[in-house]
Amino acid sequence: MTNSQAMADPRRYNTDIAGSRLLWSRHQIVQLFRRFICEDRPVSALYAGDDGMMVTRAVRLNPTFGRIYFEYGEHKAGNSSLLRSKEVQFSVEDGRGKSQFTSPRISDVLLDGEPVFHVPIPERVIQVDRRLNHRITIPEISAPAVIFNLPDGSKAEGRLADLSAGGIGVIGLATEMNVRKGGVVRNCLIQLGDREHVSVDLKIRYTSGYVDAEGKPMRRVGFSLVSQPKEFAELLKAFTVEL
Repeated sequence: MTNSQAMADPRRYNTDIAGSRLLWSRHQIVQLFRRFICEDRPVSALYAGDDGMMVTRAVRLNPTFGRIYFEYGEHKAGNSSLLRSKEVQFSVEDGRGKSQFTSPRISDVLLDGEPVFHVPIPERVIQVDRRLNHRITIPEISAPAVIFNLPDGSKAEGRLADLSAGGIGVIGLATEMNVRKGGVVRNCLIQLGDREHVSVDLKIRYTSGYVDAEGKPMRRVGFSLVSQPKEFAELLKAFTVEL
């Protein structure tokens, strides 16, 4: 099964973020993917207009045929939607930043007898350092819960991973959580205690996937602040002093 479209529009890459660079060198791109495979890095695949997300891993690279092979996800419906998508955005974090590329051609194939999908080795990869403000990493032992009141009336909960003057990072969110890049989530609660919280409006900047210590696929979401109440500034100051 294959979807075939024209080459991905390079304007989709957000190269206006400070610290970003565009890789064009075939050699550099091949070396980058070899490292990701060697380090067994989780890879996020966003598809269906960013409504769908899968956490996968690159399992093999074939520079001769120009292909990268990836594992399928656990859900058949998600795999089928991935294959039907006109464009898929892949991203992987390695502690140095985030590498992103898009592919308009997803193909279904057997690799060593196992079903996998492959994409062409991209002609360009954008590497982004998204941190415009100094980031404070929150120790797990003191990380507040973050409660999201979703538009459909449901709630989702994650854990505050980091914060800066410009936004927050949240981990521990279910991959099924319906988030769309650029969407705004109102009245999110950063829980500081049984009766104390900070309420903020957040805009979704990016999402990525990872696998927790129990091997369960999870979602990380980076948010920028739409509102910045004085309580948030005090929270930022408190963690700055504490750390």
